[in-house]
Amino acid sequence: MVKFVEGVNPDDPGVARINYAIGFEHTPEFEAHLERLQARKTAEEARLAARKDVPARRKPPGNNDTLVSWSDEEVVFAQDQNRDVELILSRLRVYPTGIRFDLIAREQDEGKATFIGERINLTHRIRRPFKHRIYLGIVLPDGKIVTNKKCTPPQAPEDDDLTTPWLYGGKSYSRQSETGATYFLSPRPEDSSELVFTIAYPEIGIDRASSIALDCTRFTRSDT
Repeated sequence: MVKFVEGVNPDDPGVARINYAIGFEHTPEFEAHLERLQARKTAEEARLAARKDVPARRKPPGNNDTLVSWSDEEVVFAQDQNRDVELILSRLRVYPTGIRFDLIAREQDEGKATFIGERINLTHRIRRPFKHRIYLGIVLPDGKIVTNKKCTPPQAPEDDDLTTPWLYGGKSYSRQSETGATYFLSPRPEDSSELVFTIAYPEIGIDRASSIALDCTRFTRSDT
């Protein structure tokens, strides 16, 4: 006979898994156990959905006085195709709490009749008229990877988590021949760290991932 014990995590090592598809009897105790599991899952989903914001340290500071270093160098991602549009990493700002940067798409033919922002989405959200977005991933020195697929508050680390890396999706803009989106990586990696930024965007012809490696120690110090 199987006894259900309240509070036991069914995924813990040593906890029995029952294949009830082959003759297991659904007892009232078992049904109550399933209901409790579903209730906990529903409560957790509701809690995450209710998160509309993240702590200030997970967002780019608004005061430039807190800058540690900065760079306005524009680094172009190499592309095998779609050479009429440049994808650029620029406007990097290093703060005590993290690193802010922009992804930029710039039209090579400024005579295009339409706004580039009507064709290319550099933000972390899929929103009208887009059915797609750029993929952005950052490889940290310890091998961890953050991406722009998990940029919303419900996907952020818990408020008291000071160490888990996360990417915040900020503002965006669009002009005739240029569009851009701001991101903020927190917490800040060590100053000596090399960060690898990788993008892919098959919908606009960037099928092969393209990467840029940056050494943040080469940035201009804020006190110079």
